[in-house]
Amino acid sequence: MRPYLLMIRTVLAFACLSLIAGDASPSGQRTLGAEELAGLLEDSLKTLWKVQDGTLSVEFERTPAALVIPQGTTSLRWTTQIQQPSRRVYPQFEIRVDGHAVSSLAMPIRVRWTREVWVTDSALATQTPLSADSLQRQSIDVLSLNGSAWSGDPASEDWMTSSPVPAGGVLMERSLRRRPTIRRGDTISARLEEGALSVEFQAVALEDGFRGGTLKVRSALKPVELKGKVINETVVVVVR
Repeated sequence: MRPYLLMIRTVLAFACLSLIAGDASPSGQRTLGAEELAGLLEDSLKTLWKVQDGTLSVEFERTPAALVIPQGTTSLRWTTQIQQPSRRVYPQFEIRVDGHAVSSLAMPIRVRWTREVWVTDSALATQTPLSADSLQRQSIDVLSLNGSAWSGDPASEDWMTSSPVPAGGVLMERSLRRRPTIRRGDTISARLEEGALSVEFQAVALEDGFRGGTLKVRSALKPVELKGKVINETVVVVVR
């Protein structure tokens, strides 16, 4: 037999074997591995917990076996209620393809949500006004914290500590409160405006007030209570 005929027969034989092997495997299916499954869980948790900053990642306590699923658009649907963000979750969920459930799973997972928070350079006593000069930004896993980290702007001058914060401590929402622009008992200028007419008189604040908000004041001219909008530390405009 000529050599080139033998080569052709050999090629045809390999082709037939390939076709037979292809028929032996399911058509229209694919494998869903652990990495892709983790990505589905991460995307779903980001949406559920409204994660808009930082990085959220999922780790399996035990690597799950690969799933064979149909070809199509793959999504994840929770079958148990997942509430507040937590470091360890034991979710039950469905894997869906083109909107149809193809597998139900339940497995423990560990979650990390790493984002930047405010950390103190030195200890802060109670009622200390916040200053950006005494704080720095650090990236940490916020799910490891006992509570919610504060995400405001320390340069706004509207915040103060409500409890001591140690050096290197994360600023927590529970450790802060807004600093009053006007304090109860302060003597201030109350401005009464009527068209082009503007009259100012002294008044006493009957409660704490914050910039842009309202508070009750008592006129120093006569014992009348009025409501005023806070303009700054010394002036309110009477509102009706």
